[in-house]
Amino acid sequence: MRKIFGAISLFALIGCAGAVDSDVKADHVKPNINQIIKLSAGEAMQVMSQAVLHGHLDVVPFYQSAKSMPVSLTVTNQAEHGVAIQFNSGMTADLWLIDPKGLKVWAWSETMMFTQALRKVTIGAGKSVKASFNVPADVLAKINTKGYRLQAKFAGKALESSLPTMNDISVELLFAE
Repeated sequence: MRKIFGAISLFALIGCAGAVDSDVKADHVKPNINQIIKLSAGEAMQVMSQAVLHGHLDVVPFYQSAKSMPVSLTVTNQAEHGVAIQFNSGMTADLWLIDPKGLKVWAWSETMMFTQALRKVTIGAGKSVKASFNVPADVLAKINTKGYRLQAKFAGKALESSLPTMNDISVELLFAE
């Protein structure tokens, strides 16, 4: 009985000491949200040639405490009729990180697995298809200079048009000031 009472007393003492220590530290390291912002996205850049579908890229600003940067691609059929699209795998779109020299340094699809089945989708008039991505924090941590950009690539091919299905669209990553 004495051993049990002694153990409980020891745990209580350690618990109280830990609580006092953590209270002191918590007050000391309050994060300032303005200092944590690391990267955001600039205006979308898109090749201005005719394409069957229109793409729009949305990027949520990245904070150092986050595990990733959410990015979404919305592909819209702006025509007055449906468009038949064929995909050669389960991947709808890919997202690349391009360095200032124009070289791909990371791709979302590199860590993914996709079905190898052909699939056909019809995107109705005025309707959209959305693809979501997450750029991991360890990838973003390697960005140390201006000129990096995220580039979305739609994987589908329009079946009844010789035009590009969607122009590649990209946004420059900007350091927060």
